[in-house]
Amino acid sequence: MAIPESQLEIWSHQGSITNSANTGNSIKNAIDNYHGFPAGISYNVYLQGSYKNSTNIYGDSDVDVVVELTSSFYNNLTEEQKAYLRLTSASYGYFNFRNDVETCLREYYGSENVVTGNKVFKIKPNSNRLPADVLVCSEYRLYYGSLQDVRYYSGIAFYTRNPQQRIINFPKQHSDNATAKHQSTYNHFKPTVRIFKNMRNHLIAHSCFNKSTAPSYFVECLLANIPDINFVNSHTDTFINCYDFLNNNSMDGFMCLNGIRPLWGDTTENWNQTDARYFLDQLANLWNNW
Repeated sequence: MAIPESQLEIWSHQGSITNSANTGNSIKNAIDNYHGFPAGISYNVYLQGSYKNSTNIYGDSDVDVVVELTSSFYNNLTEEQKAYLRLTSASYGYFNFRNDVETCLREYYGSENVVTGNKVFKIKPNSNRLPADVLVCSEYRLYYGSLQDVRYYSGIAFYTRNPQQRIINFPKQHSDNATAKHQSTYNHFKPTVRIFKNMRNHLIAHSCFNKSTAPSYFVECLLANIPDINFVNSHTDTFINCYDFLNNNSMDGFMCLNGIRPLWGDTTENWNQTDARYFLDQLANLWNNW
């Protein structure tokens, strides 16, 4: 039998948001009160991920907090293009900033509460804040057009530690486009994302499904490629509409929700259709055998 509408309604609800705000504010306070940054350094601290995009569900714990260096930036320009635009190398860059932020976090929270991960610093929780993943990054500018008409997409760039690899993302465009999709579907998009995420988590808890097969970010991107007409008042009808569209149509041209990168590829910034199709098959099994 199908999953009842009442269960889908429960799964559509957003998780707690109060402690996520407290967590983000705590980390911003830590960074703002650090006196070790050189003069002239600028940065932004903000939430990203499910808490930022209101797609968090009950059981989501880690709050994703971005600490972005904005006084220097990475880009996709050649050396000749940089010279034409009179761009020069910064004396204080990403790796300096990451080291300073680590020092700041360890001083503020205590070294025993800060764990250095491959991509992020993990901050352990207390009674007032959730566990946090702090991503230290630098502004990234993806230039396009001609040098006489300089335009760029503003994203972020950071490096993994082992192996060292640069990752480029566009979280602000992702968030803006998620909001636009939500509005254009009469506020049905984000509840649907939460339903799909809860179904995935149910599979993880009750079968051998691996979370890494369908990361939340890619699930959100996948659903954003479905035409608005498929998102309706009934959660049951919306799930069926979305599943049928994905199952019966080519997904070759799908884009990430940021609208800049393709969804499919062979880098850590892309998903693959094999895993996406497997995810859909498991959702169908769950739906038919509830």
